[in-house]
Amino acid sequence: MPIDVDEVQRRRAIAQATLAVAARDGARAVTIRAVAKELGGSTAMVTNYVPTRTALITNAVRAAESRWRADLEAHLGDLSGADRLRATVEWHLSTEPEDLLLRTLWVEMLSSAHSDPNGVDRQEPHEAREEFLDASLAAGAPDAGLAADVLSLLTRGYYVSTLEEPAYWTPERASRVARAVVDALIGT
Repeated sequence: MPIDVDEVQRRRAIAQATLAVAARDGARAVTIRAVAKELGGSTAMVTNYVPTRTALITNAVRAAESRWRADLEAHLGDLSGADRLRATVEWHLSTEPEDLLLRTLWVEMLSSAHSDPNGVDRQEPHEAREEFLDASLAAGAPDAGLAADVLSLLTRGYYVSTLEEPAYWTPERASRVARAVVDALIGT
């Protein structure tokens, strides 16, 4: 008789194991075999849910995204207008301890786009641009579409920069950049 497994729970466990391997051994060490070993099972325990290394990494990144959305909403609270836009950008330009690990995995995921284009998460960047567009519209940006595009490029560039120069990109520096860019985009 087959074992009844909760797919959502299993994917969550695989994501946690992926993060544990990456935190301990580095992003390059994330393999299906290493994650299966972390879970204490066979590779089939992993490949039944995530068939490739790229899918394994994408699963871990997507698991973090749901936490990010909840954290962003809590951060924004009842803010509106330009304050909401500034807070949205500042939140995207912040770094929590797990963020650097997730960004490293994100870069690993993106580096496989040429060989596994379906493994790349395209939902989160789209959602982030929509958040920037909504916040830019509410802030009265003269060209909200352009503002959303600029802010999307800014935040994605920041993610890579924090991996290249983590000591340089302090929260204070990132916040200063966020304020300057938002002010320029909304004309204040």
